[in-house]
Amino acid sequence: MKRTIVAAIAGAFAAASFAVAAQAPAGDAARGKDHFMKGMCYTCHGTAGLGSRYGPQLAPHPLPWEAFAHQVRQPRASMPRYVPQTLSEQDLADIYAYVVSVKPGPKAGAIPLLKD
Repeated sequence: MKRTIVAAIAGAFAAASFAVAAQAPAGDAARGKDHFMKGMCYTCHGTAGLGSRYGPQLAPHPLPWEAFAHQVRQPRASMPRYVPQTLSEQDLADIYAYVVSVKPGPKAGAIPLLKD
């Protein structure tokens, strides 16, 4: 019984810690868009982060903050690595705020030209 209670408390604490750690730092979407364009992220990910044949889709449903930051700092495949000396934590938070701010477009059925 005691083990069950201790395990439940430990699990709740771990979940709460992860939820706090997973929150993105405050960022400015307008500055993030500027960094996204100036840093040429759009060349692979598209101007709205919708992806291309060169890079995956980032928006409108981005990765959680920790996964996003990890991919930027220690990327897989051919993406360049952006160390804090090149891209500050605040700039990274701003870019993430921009990516998160991208709203999904309308469904194809809601676009008159595509209904036919």
